[in-house]
Amino acid sequence: MARIPLKSFIWLMISFILALAPVAMAQEPEAAPPHATKPWFVDDEKLFDDFMTKLKGLAKDGKCLANDGLIAKLKSGTKAKIAPSKPSDKLLSPDEIYKTALPSVFIIGSVHKSKDKEKEEEWRDGLYATAWVAAADGVLVTNWHVFEELEESEVFGAVDYKGNVYPVIDFLGGDKVADVAIVKIDAKGLKPLPLADTYLEIGSWVGVLGHPGDNYFVFTQGFVTRYSTNKNDDGKRERWMGLTAEYAGGSSGSPVLNKHGAVVGMAALTLTIDGSPGAAIPNRRGLLASEPPAKAPPPREKPDPKDIPKLEQKPGAGSSVQMILKMAVPGPVILKSFAK
Repeated sequence: MARIPLKSFIWLMISFILALAPVAMAQEPEAAPPHATKPWFVDDEKLFDDFMTKLKGLAKDGKCLANDGLIAKLKSGTKAKIAPSKPSDKLLSPDEIYKTALPSVFIIGSVHKSKDKEKEEEWRDGLYATAWVAAADGVLVTNWHVFEELEESEVFGAVDYKGNVYPVIDFLGGDKVADVAIVKIDAKGLKPLPLADTYLEIGSWVGVLGHPGDNYFVFTQGFVTRYSTNKNDDGKRERWMGLTAEYAGGSSGSPVLNKHGAVVGMAALTLTIDGSPGAAIPNRRGLLASEPPAKAPPPREKPDPKDIPKLEQKPGAGSSVQMILKMAVPGPVILKSFAK
């Protein structure tokens, strides 16, 4: 039997392998395994009803910071003596950012006694908004306007996504002009969100986790549009961060997150641009979804017809909303409410 020279054998094997390569490459790749994570279906009605029921029990037992004590602390003008967590350099995907932030975002809400003298011992649902964890021992951050125009007996509590309810037991400080309030709930071992000390670049990606319009724990995404400033009715200078991520009533206090999962802003208000004479109408208190609609703005001087925006204007047409700007408190502004 003739033997094949070793060199010839090697070349024969190489030729055989190369001949099979196109066949192997043409084969269909294996199907990816099905997604193993079961989504969380939020039962909005049950979550809120359970929250109010438990909060009313805490209020009745005197576990919450009393209304007069809260008002006194609002007037103190102090800063919270808390050192916020510093951001990480690790980049996260949007789904990772949501999963990381979820345990650190709360619904903050209130109850108050009935004004009916026959039912004065009965506690009623109040308002609700959003808050996020700044320190493990129960420190939450939200908007200052959440605590404005309080009912006589109004007290507060907070609930996490698992339904754990805690009373608000202290007001640690904040800044009315910056629209930042820092409170403490009776909880330990919470997961704080890191707080950025720099302004995010225009055009940067952001995510917002909050509770718009009785829809709890909604995660939206967008981009930073600009930074702006204005003087309020008291002549004080406000500073805002514009973004395109969606939010609405109930989102006051929602954390605005960057690609590292750090807080770079906090949802505060919307600015509705209407196509009819009157232009921009700011809406801050209206972000608290359980509150009655905000009062109508004062009448505005009728502009010259040539100055009326032409976009989608039709003869005889009524008022039409052209755009809603989303405005948030920038991260470095939030940071100023914390004592160094």
